[in-house]
Amino acid sequence: MLVKKILKKILIKLCRLSGYEIIDQNQFSFPSLKNKKFNDLSNINEKSIVFPLGEVKISNKIKSLRIIIRANSNIHISDQNKKRIFNKEKIEYIQKSLNSLVNSIKHFEKKFSQVKINLTIIDQSKNDILLKEFDKIFSKISSKYEIINFDKNELKDEIKVDYQKDIFGNLSSLLKCFKVAKQSNEDLIFFLEDDYIHKKSLIEEMILTYERISSQINKELILVPSDYPFLYLEERTTNIIAGSHRHWQSLDKVLCSFMISKKMLNDYWDNFYKTCQTHNEPIEKYLNEICVKEICLSPLPSLSIHMANSNSIFGVSPFVNVKEEWDDN
Repeated sequence: MLVKKILKKILIKLCRLSGYEIIDQNQFSFPSLKNKKFNDLSNINEKSIVFPLGEVKISNKIKSLRIIIRANSNIHISDQNKKRIFNKEKIEYIQKSLNSLVNSIKHFEKKFSQVKINLTIIDQSKNDILLKEFDKIFSKISSKYEIINFDKNELKDEIKVDYQKDIFGNLSSLLKCFKVAKQSNEDLIFFLEDDYIHKKSLIEEMILTYERISSQINKELILVPSDYPFLYLEERTTNIIAGSHRHWQSLDKVLCSFMISKKMLNDYWDNFYKTCQTHNEPIEKYLNEICVKEICLSPLPSLSIHMANSNSIFGVSPFVNVKEEWDDN
């Protein structure tokens, strides 16, 4: 028995030196990986392992992430008269959205200290209660955060839309997010709106999937965190790709919550700027042009749930227990 254990240790060391891993089929364990769980085998910025697909060496290493959140407690649903699912006050959706995001960041920080996360909140609310909530919620994480109290007057000369309409405020805050991103130095930018509830694994899966797939194809890409209903309303061709923990499907349209590299943001800056100059139909018209040229993916099942009207084709994701997610946050 002792000889067997010694030989096993020697074999594990030899396999590691040779770049191979061992699977114990009898126990379904991974001795050379310190017996990690089958869906938690990867080492960030080093290698991505998905059983039984094998290993991907990470060439596109992610060292930093900037999360940029748009918040506005004064507008329930932009440019619409519909009610959201659960019919609560907008501030409650913001609180639950940020709580779920902080839970995801905490989950990520416990496992990975190699990636620096910074947060920016672009807030149009001018609501003292909400500002106190921001400090209370974000004090739970070690990541740095800043709150920008945004006045839409700041970008009045750059947007060709009636200043009095809700869409002006929507476009101006979106442009502010893009400009903050352009001035940042992080590897990845994650644009988020204030009405999504996120899975605890969101940040981990978005980063690990990004580095896995971008390293495989040697290209930057766009990741959308939500599996929207509109993706299933008409026949279309799609590709299914294995991410770090789940499948992802290709798509050619996005909404305004997505992850992108700083490099791709710079490469397509004109598209980002034109998105906000006027009221396009759809608003994401010029962002969708990027998706046609580049690889854009969304998760199956969803990592984020858009808390819009229950009948919206851009709202609640299929096969998600939205009541459970709401109550948990």
